Amino acid sequence: MRMTKAMLATGLALSAMFAAGPARAQDELLDLSTPEALQAAMLAAGYKAELKKNDDGSAFVLSAANGEPFTIDLTDCKALKCSGLSIQSFYKPEPIFTAEFANKWNAAKRFLKVSVNEKGELHEWLDITTHGKLTRANFADWIDWYSTMDVELAKFAREAREAAKAKK
Repeated sequence: MRMTKAMLATGLALSAMFAAGPARAQDELLDLSTPEALQAAMLAAGYKAELKKNDDGSAFVLSAANGEPFTIDLTDCKALKCSGLSIQSFYKPEPIFTAEFANKWNAAKRFLKVSVNEKGELHEWLDITTHGKLTRANFADWIDWYSTMDVELAKFAREAREAAKAKK
């Protein structure tokens, strides 16, 4: 009899634990598969978000962080629905922007990557999959992470400039 009461009490306690409803606001999933949805999510996260078109007609969102503009392109698009985002910016050519500079940054950083294009511009990007959707908090965290890493890249570039000056 005691065993039955103990099992019943345990069962009731477990039932009460799992009966609580799921958290709502934090778990809201964002469908970021369209430019308009991306723009709305950026605005909700407190960022400027202007819809623009590339030369090929594809839409992107223009925003800014740390006083510098960046774009968010929708990627992996099929039938006007996209399952990825690419946050990008370009910096004007400087002598320090070399393959060695990019390789040194990329070897030390996992998510934000850089390359130097044929014009000598530094291309900075962070790719995000939205397949399966993102929570509002997770999306805001990705944008904040980009902003934080952009500051780190500016510091890295400043240190490279100072090192180049010291060699002269």
